[in-house]
Amino acid sequence: MKASVRWTARDRRPVWLAVPLAAALGLGGAIGGEPRDPVPIAAAPLPEPATAGAREPGTISILTYNVKGLPWPLASNRPQALRRIAERLAGMRREGRQPHVVVLQEAFTADAKAIGRRAGYPFVIEGPYARRAPSHSGGRDWHLGETSMAVVDSGLVLLSDFPVLGVERAAFPPEDCAGYDCLAAKGVLIAELETPDRGPVLVATTHLNCQSASGAPRARTTAAFGRQAAFLGAFLARAHARGLPVVVAGDFNQGQRPRRAALLRTALGEVNGRPVRDALSRSLLPGASDDPARNADLAAIREHARDLQFAFDGTNTRIVPVGADVPFGREPDGRMLSDHMGYTIRYRIEPFRALRPRIATN
Repeated sequence: MKASVRWTARDRRPVWLAVPLAAALGLGGAIGGEPRDPVPIAAAPLPEPATAGAREPGTISILTYNVKGLPWPLASNRPQALRRIAERLAGMRREGRQPHVVVLQEAFTADAKAIGRRAGYPFVIEGPYARRAPSHSGGRDWHLGETSMAVVDSGLVLLSDFPVLGVERAAFPPEDCAGYDCLAAKGVLIAELETPDRGPVLVATTHLNCQSASGAPRARTTAAFGRQAAFLGAFLARAHARGLPVVVAGDFNQGQRPRRAALLRTALGEVNGRPVRDALSRSLLPGASDDPARNADLAAIREHARDLQFAFDGTNTRIVPVGADVPFGREPDGRMLSDHMGYTIRYRIEPFRALRPRIATN
């Protein structure tokens, strides 16, 4: 939950402060409760007629965005920024160029969770709602919330124009977090979506343990990151076993940290024998755009190496990144609507070509 709590290790604030935090987030009912029914939420109609969006046959576009959906005093001016995010997505829809799928991280507040409805997405799916306390507290710091159950949900939300055929969600095991990240039920959300012309596709989102903002020592945050990455890899492998193509996008909190990069590469290097495609590196090509500002934003996203997208082919279909855009980069005044940029990758989904039979020459 990068930046979800702006406390430092020196603050040593008692974990009971998390209860007012949960109340401020409007999530008190989820504390220790059962997961709610994952029925898609019907979106409210837009004030102006909306189009379904221009779409090249055989493609899917996916936007990932950490929207910093935190309440005051953890963050300021968020309601206005979150409404502007929703308004921009709604405007893109009216112009027929909205992303087909959006995955959000740090969507904790009501305004953050309302982005999909306000933007006109017909399907809105939320991630894990709760996570139990660890079974043992040895070596864990109660001041950081590491010994208690999660007091807020995962902050993960998936928005889709395509019909949702199924949903799976899982919080990371309670022993697999470090620092203030343990206050949230961070984990994995995956949805099976029915594309109009290429059949089902799996889209997942996640948010892995941060480093310095967690308040815990680096060694423990790195270990927690590695365990969560392994959990994510196993989760995706189970879903991918059905043979569908998979895209996983989110806030991986990798950064320019070789150890974290190695742990993530080990966990996601391949899934069920299918090698991973790092979508942004494939899409960020010299001369990819005539817009210098967009290219600069893409380069910054790639350099920060936190907001990532990875793709895995299915049994019968390939899923290949073919383009990128940054609808939520730097504003004309140089500011941003979040402390992250939101970018879209366009993927082409195509059947594997049948191998031609070899003709004997003798």
